[in-house]
Amino acid sequence: MKKNLLLTFVLCIAALASFAQPKFTSKVGKGIVSLNTYDRQGNLLHQGIAFYVGTNGEAVADYRIFKNAYQASVIDSSGKQADVDLILGADDSYSLVRFQVGIKGNVVIPVVSSVQPMKSTVYVLKRAENGTMESVQATVADTAMIQGKYAYYTLDQQVDESLIGAPVFNASGVLMGILHAQIAGRSHVLDIRFSKELKVAAFSSSSAAVALNNIYIPKALPDTPEEALVYLYAKSRSADNEEYMDMVNRFIAAYPNNAEGYLRRATPLIDLTRFDEADRDMQHYLSLVEDKVNGNYNVASLIFDKLRLQPEPAYEKWNEDVAIQYVEKALSLNASKSDENERKTTNTKCQILKAQLLMNKRDYDGALAIYEILNRESGGTPVYLYAISMAREGRGDSIDLVMEPIDSALAMFGNPMPGEAASYVIRRGQLYANAGKYREAVLDYNQYAYLMNNQVSPVFYYERSQIELNARMYQPALDDINRAIELAPRESLYHVERAALAVRVSLFDECIKSCQDALRLNPHIIDAYRILGYAQFQKGDKTNSRTNLQKAIEMGDETAQKLMDTLFAK
Repeated sequence: MKKNLLLTFVLCIAALASFAQPKFTSKVGKGIVSLNTYDRQGNLLHQGIAFYVGTNGEAVADYRIFKNAYQASVIDSSGKQADVDLILGADDSYSLVRFQVGIKGNVVIPVVSSVQPMKSTVYVLKRAENGTMESVQATVADTAMIQGKYAYYTLDQQVDESLIGAPVFNASGVLMGILHAQIAGRSHVLDIRFSKELKVAAFSSSSAAVALNNIYIPKALPDTPEEALVYLYAKSRSADNEEYMDMVNRFIAAYPNNAEGYLRRATPLIDLTRFDEADRDMQHYLSLVEDKVNGNYNVASLIFDKLRLQPEPAYEKWNEDVAIQYVEKALSLNASKSDENERKTTNTKCQILKAQLLMNKRDYDGALAIYEILNRESGGTPVYLYAISMAREGRGDSIDLVMEPIDSALAMFGNPMPGEAASYVIRRGQLYANAGKYREAVLDYNQYAYLMNNQVSPVFYYERSQIELNARMYQPALDDINRAIELAPRESLYHVERAALAVRVSLFDECIKSCQDALRLNPHIIDAYRILGYAQFQKGDKTNSRTNLQKAIEMGDETAQKLMDTLFAK
């Protein structure tokens, strides 16, 4: 009985020791906050612990709390709530996030400057539900090193799993780490100084990239304007306009005299049809940019992109002539450059853009004149010959004149042709088809598929089937349209074309099925009703034939009316 009482007493003393409150608890407690993260719909995702390590609301927490989060907020000891504004860095391997809270005057917890000694006493702190601070005492049992300068501590015991992500202090009340993991019955602490490594970079490590990509809260920009611009360029390919513009706005706020930010912001503004704002940014860019030659060229390029990629709605301040004025300004300034090679390179770049603008406004003579000069000065290149062919076609030249530069370009590639010749081969095939030389066109389409290792689109098979149909190559045409349907089974047009082909070779059952497939995908295809009605008549199903022809007639198909009159003539 005495032995049991003694054992109980010893256990109680041990428990009291492990939860003893160190003297510094109240002092550092105001820097420890509760953390909530939320999903896309605003539903609570995770709850955990965070703590301030910087004077501007910079805080640290376990990455697992932030994973898949779209929003986050912290609540301090007084119950005051603040939103997480930015993710400053993250790491998946060490499960750590550094972030910034929109708050001023936060309490900052002091951080150790060196690795803590073996056998030293540490305290793991957390805030209880009633708001008071709780602590667990432990001892450093082992230490490993990360990157040769940061410690990874093993404690002499395994503390409660709910403390993962909690701050860990030395006996002097200085922050030494964050409770990281539980392995083999021991708890492990990550050196808090490692959090300084957490930054957003233009080219992040794989562990940082994984973590950052799994957090949907806005990210901070890299530390330098040069790296930030590279980061913005990379993000422009994946971020939506609003997200991207938020990043550019923060770049401009940080670097208001950096011209590039205003040019970068003009692009999403154009996409959002906020043209006046985009124009102001472009003018601001021109006023700041040092290289006025490239500045004027870049503005002209941006206007050209708007005109060709987003013609509607129109913007009265921008047209091809306005863009050409910027190009002419760039050419004028470029003429005074002392470096001959740079001058020639820039001149060529500007002349190409001017020709493209002239093509866009259908001034084919003007564009052709530029392309012919460039081709002559270069000694003849396939790219310029291709452009000459396009300009000649635009102004209505004969098929021979349009074809001639393409033939010359293909001759430059030699035999066997390289893969880069594919676009020239398909261009010639299209010209042959336009000229009614269908079998020659099919040969070029076949050559194109070969050069592309048969990695071609459903549109290619559809186009080749149409050419084969005109060449009366019915079986290859049927094979190609079937292949197009395999690759794009929900494209109703392909089913209608297969039906039309099936009629030509009297495959009426297949024709009927193809029409029905097309109408299931799109019940408004007039051609499908007409072809279906004809095929049903050929099968002797006059009732359904009349019904489907009548549907086509009601939808405005004059051909269906003529077919009805012929098939059902008294």
